[in-house]
Order: sequence, then structure tokens, then C-alpha cells
Amino acid sequence: MSRRLYPHNRVRYWYAYDVDEICALYADLNLHPQTIRKWIKNGLSTIDAGKPALIYGQKLIAFLKKNNQSNKCKTAFEEFFCMRCQDARPVYRGEISATQKAKFVKVQAKCRTCKAGMYKNYKMADLANLKNIFKLVDVSQLYDDAKPTSKTHIAAQDKQRASESLQGDLFL
Repeated sequence: MSRRLYPHNRVRYWYAYDVDEICALYADLNLHPQTIRKWIKNGLSTIDAGKPALIYGQKLIAFLKKNNQSNKCKTAFEEFFCMRCQDARPVYRGEISATQKAKFVKVQAKCRTCKAGMYKNYKMADLANLKNIFKLVDVSQLYDDAKPTSKTHIAAQDKQRASESLQGDLFL
């Protein structure tokens, strides 16, 4: 199983937590008490050596920040993070699909190793660099042509066809 990122914003700075309370904070992530005991062995400092083990919130926040930072995977500009491979991977055939959003470009590609879908966001200023490095796939491949939206010329043609057939029925 891969390493998890635990959000530190759930922890209160001035509180003292025991192992069960920390597990309750991360119940949605199924944090096990043995994991916290392993953290204590790996450097999470406790208040004292007594039982139950009590941990200051500020120490837990610092430990989670350090642990989360070490668990992140850095990717180069031309690499994407593959969720199936759990590593930074190059793009299959150098082909990407780009969708322009309000302030960024959402890019979609396939992993060269396992052919799974990979996604990454870039700044609008990086669009020229993307065009130099990758081959952009036609934008029409990103959308489902079977169900056009109401704002396309295809929907307008469908409306015209319906009205033309009604006019033809009047002359019969």
C-alpha cells in the first residue's frame, strides 16, 4: 500500500492528544493506532515516557508536515504522476490533450508504462512550452460527440430539421 498524506489542519495547536484521539481525527483515512506508535518510534516526540502516550498538537503538526513533504513525488515539467504506477512517468507517444480553464490549462495524457490516464494542471503562460514539448491531440477527441450541448451548431441543426419536417407534413 502506498504512503498517505495526512492533513495537518485537523490538529489543534495547543491540544494534547493520545493515540486514540489522533485515530479519531483521521477516522476517514482509517488510521490505525499501530501507525501512530510507529510514528513515535520514528521521531514523533511525546510529552513524557508515561502511559498513555500524550503528544502535543504542535509536535504532531510539525511531524505531519515533514512526513507529508517527504511522501510527495516531484515531477519534472514534461512528466506526469501516474496513480497506478505511483511514480512520475513520461507521456505515451508524447501526446497530450489540453483543456483551457479560466486561469489554467488542464492536461490529460497516458502513462508510457501502464497506459493509464494521467492528469496535470499548468499555468496559462506554460501553454507555449507545452506545444513545443508535446504533440497536442485534437480537442474534438476530448468531448463526447453523441450528446452535444445546447450552445453548439449541432444542436441548432437538430432544431432546424425538426421544424422542416413539420412543414413537410403540412403539404401532404
